[in-house]
Amino acid sequence: MLRLIWRLGRLLAVLLVLILAVYLGRPYLLTAIGRYLITEHPPGKADLILVLSGQTVLRVPEAARLYHEGFAPKILLTREPTVRGTEELLRVGLRFPDSQETAITILEALRVPRNVILTISERADSTRAEMLTVVRFLKSHPAKRLIIVTNKSHTTRAYKIFATGLEPGIQLIMHPVPNDPYDPNRWWQDRADAKDVLHEYQALADFWRLRLWAMAVGQFTTAPPPVTVR
Repeated sequence: MLRLIWRLGRLLAVLLVLILAVYLGRPYLLTAIGRYLITEHPPGKADLILVLSGQTVLRVPEAARLYHEGFAPKILLTREPTVRGTEELLRVGLRFPDSQETAITILEALRVPRNVILTISERADSTRAEMLTVVRFLKSHPAKRLIIVTNKSHTTRAYKIFATGLEPGIQLIMHPVPNDPYDPNRWWQDRADAKDVLHEYQALADFWRLRLWAMAVGQFTTAPPPVTVR
């Protein structure tokens, strides 16, 4: 009986030490979780600046800056799905620009010539779907090096998806938007950042589910559609 009590006491002591270690180390652990989502490469020359859909007012001006600084001669815009309810408005004669049209307007206002702005007409409802539209686009518009502009917390997942899905030999330069307010060192103290982190890890889990499927069937781009989107 005494031996059992001693063993239980030792186990309890170990658990308390572990709990204390996790409690004291939680800022470092949480920071590591936040920082993992950011992938950034040194800037360099490329054939295209690829702006992923979403957060247009953050991503598009940064693409314009990269263009004006001579990092690439062309800017490529993907296209988001139609907003729910748009069809009803169109039926009564109302129309408003989608995010791609808004991006073009912003780029032109920032003195990017219209003839250097390339667009993909296919709509994509996820980062993986965007990658597939880019794969098809590059078949008729070959490029060997892409600068991918997106939000900070989206860069790691976007890099994994594009690096896995694009043709071998295409180099990727991940470029998180500098003025994105996401803070990996304090994300758990900000509701928007916390939502982004939770979403990204859910989507990363989905990415690895697809990768495991790909390893089984041998073709990433023919894997079943993901459960989560963007």
